[in-house]
Amino acid sequence: GESPEILSQGNIWRTADMSTFVSVGNALQPFDRLLRGVEAIAAQLPQPVVLQHGATEWRSEVCETIDYLEMNEFMDYVMNSELLIMHAGAGSIIHAVDAGKIPVVVPRRSSLGEHVDDHQFEFCRELKQASRVIVCGEIEDLAGCVMRAIEGQCDNSFGIKPPHIVSLVHEVIQGHVRDHGEKEVKE
Repeated sequence: GESPEILSQGNIWRTADMSTFVSVGNALQPFDRLLRGVEAIAAQLPQPVVLQHGATEWRSEVCETIDYLEMNEFMDYVMNSELLIMHAGAGSIIHAVDAGKIPVVVPRRSSLGEHVDDHQFEFCRELKQASRVIVCGEIEDLAGCVMRAIEGQCDNSFGIKPPHIVSLVHEVIQGHVRDHGEKEVKE
């Protein structure tokens, strides 16, 4: 079927200063499922679309690509992009939400060879209560999740961010660490 139009007519006037930043993080496993999903809807996303593809070998005709970013460059993209689509790395999510953004978060899955375990998937299940994160479990739902993020971002154009999200993310991480006997996560 045809993908839904992501930018409604009412938002077209804002496209001049919009852009999309996609990050798969620094994991050694490829995450081409997310990159393919973004490319399939790239024409409908705020432009330009910048893909940080990490260890995934990736070339694109429709998106700008970058393999890795220094932290200050990553933060520039997070701050200056209208739309964020990212893997479910806790650090990435915290930076995005702390910047007042509503990221679309796609967890990596171990069964697809995208990570060593399913901690991102479990992490997202815990985060569903946070209205500042849109979890996209299935790549077929990406267009709809993006639409919800853009609408939420427009509603939140004054940069208001609930302070509880960072503590919520930290609580989820600490709970996961306790349950799995790993080292304590520092703030």
